[in-house]
Amino acid sequence: MKYYRNVLELIGKTPLVEIRKLNPNPRVRLLAKLESFNPGGSVKDRIALSMIEEAEKRGELTPEKVILEATSGNTGIGLAMVAAVKGYRVLLIMPESVSLERRRILQAYGAEILLTPAHLGTDGAIEEAYRLAREEPDRFFLTDQYNNPDNPLAHYRGTAEEIWEETGGKVDVVVIAMGTTGTLMGVARRLKEYNPEIKVIGVEPTLGHRIQGLKNLKESYVPGIFDRELIDEKMTVEDEDAYRTSRRLAREEGILAGMSSGAAVWAACKVAERMSEGVIVTILPDSGERYLSTPLFEERPALNLHLYNTLTRSTEPLRLQDPKRALMYTCGPTVHGPLHLGEWRRLVVADLLRRLLEGKGIQVLHVVNITDIDDKTIARAQREGMTLRELTERYTEEFFQGAKELGLLPANRYPRASEHVDEMIKLTEQLIKRGYAYERLRSVYFAISRFREYGKLSKVDLRGIKVGHTVDLDSYEKENPRDFTLFKRCTLSELKAGIYYETPWGKVRPGWHIECVAMAMKHLGETLDLHTASTDLIFPHNENEVAIAEALTEKPFSLHWVHAELVYQGGKKMSHEGGNAVTLGELLEKGFTGREIRYFLLSTHYRKPLHFSYKALYGSVRAWERLNDFLVLLTYCREGPDYPPLTDAVQQMEEDFSRALDDDLNVSAALAAIFRFIRWASPRIQKEGLSPADREMV
Repeated sequence: MKYYRNVLELIGKTPLVEIRKLNPNPRVRLLAKLESFNPGGSVKDRIALSMIEEAEKRGELTPEKVILEATSGNTGIGLAMVAAVKGYRVLLIMPESVSLERRRILQAYGAEILLTPAHLGTDGAIEEAYRLAREEPDRFFLTDQYNNPDNPLAHYRGTAEEIWEETGGKVDVVVIAMGTTGTLMGVARRLKEYNPEIKVIGVEPTLGHRIQGLKNLKESYVPGIFDRELIDEKMTVEDEDAYRTSRRLAREEGILAGMSSGAAVWAACKVAERMSEGVIVTILPDSGERYLSTPLFEERPALNLHLYNTLTRSTEPLRLQDPKRALMYTCGPTVHGPLHLGEWRRLVVADLLRRLLEGKGIQVLHVVNITDIDDKTIARAQREGMTLRELTERYTEEFFQGAKELGLLPANRYPRASEHVDEMIKLTEQLIKRGYAYERLRSVYFAISRFREYGKLSKVDLRGIKVGHTVDLDSYEKENPRDFTLFKRCTLSELKAGIYYETPWGKVRPGWHIECVAMAMKHLGETLDLHTASTDLIFPHNENEVAIAEALTEKPFSLHWVHAELVYQGGKKMSHEGGNAVTLGELLEKGFTGREIRYFLLSTHYRKPLHFSYKALYGSVRAWERLNDFLVLLTYCREGPDYPPLTDAVQQMEEDFSRALDDDLNVSAALAAIFRFIRWASPRIQKEGLSPADREMV
């Protein structure tokens, strides 16, 4: 009779399976170790058993103690399973972002769960676990997987030995995703003892990632068990690459695996591409069954549109929360004066993006804010002896006229900051309640040090912020001079002019950053699909928007960030303050049309600086005239015979045009496709004319 005394004897000895369809190089053998075959369903069963049994041997874990651990899920499941067999109680601390499947599995094993805020990630759970262990050392036994040598020991004795035996020692590269780094450390140490030539590669997620179980060591606490000298290379994987690979594993290899498995296999495939031959082994930590309630297997149809996302610093497919609708917010005008071309450029780019989406059948809910109360509007109104309302109404109307001249589609909504102060007050009260904001001498500030992900959009290093240059530095008391203003105490001149709002903090007025968040969230909800702006607004404005919104909701403020580069004149950024601003009104007065100016603003790729000169503007005028001349030719050419090659040429032009716009709004390439067609077709049309059918087609 053959049987096992308990399920703990089933831990380890997991199978090694060849990855064939995803492997890009047939000369390289790619093998995956399926850790989901452990009884608890993941690689963490190994370390759970090791940490508990080694602690028992040392007398550190006794029956009256509660096993305590900070975990994103799998370690907790392993500990709960081992504890159930051995009769221990378990308290597991984890971020509230972990999947529902994991929570339910833990509860089924009888474990207690304590959830920490999602935005703090696993670090928040670690901090809470350490606090409890410090305060009640006689009650808890902290397994502390991040610093416990029994973690990598499990892989030194088990996983690595199995890899060596199963491959017959014929392994060249091992690729392992990085979480606590225990698997990586234990496998690396043992295999390099067998053969120092074996290359060990760690796979790390990007900053601000959403791959459960993995850690980016730049933004997280570095595990005490981690030794950088043991690995030969570190690769970085994007969330979408990991997700996509997990889905491909299921559909093409029949392996239902989790997010971190997708990350490991993606990296292993990249390594295989650059090898001439050899054997790669990678670890698949768990099964995809634990992620069915997450976005991992939600295959939203991707638009055939790729945009550069400032948040991820990569060009990626645009994926909408609702495949049929796009929630789009654009930083609109501050109505203290006429807009210059740099400000119009970001609005024209947003209009192009909106038109492209609507052309694909997407309903776009487009919100463009109007900032009608801020330092600039107040200062100009007082300087010109006007009421704030008189000034802002004047320039708001001028903005609408300019938008019409440039052919901008009217936004669905144009919320004004002055009409949303109640919403701003409510949001600020919530921020104070949640500990992200504080009141000091009747002004309210956001404490950026309390928002751990500050800098995720701009990638700014807080240590490099120059106070007074890159963040507002009001002459009020702050806990930290880098904190930014949510509401500021009004000045005597503002008090006299009635420019203030009654709030719980006294007579104040809102700051720019809270204004935009309040308007965006009221009209578009907590998470936008698209936020468009210009590059000069990334920091601090857009970064501060992210901090406010995500501190409130613990959700992404915007999934995609599209930033237009600036307009320059005379080698300097165009601005009113710099004295080199060129306004739309000035150009219209000189005889340029709105269409010609729009063409100029779009003629250079939106992510490249646009250098204004009248010579460059006249160049755009001539190009626009060439388009018009061709339309005249089409309209008035004589009737001629059908010309079959024309059909193919038109189709090619349409394909090239669409492909260019789908490639991060590459207007230059799209226009090039049109002009290629014009150069090819014009001589034929002039000589032979067009048939009615061909004329209609073109």
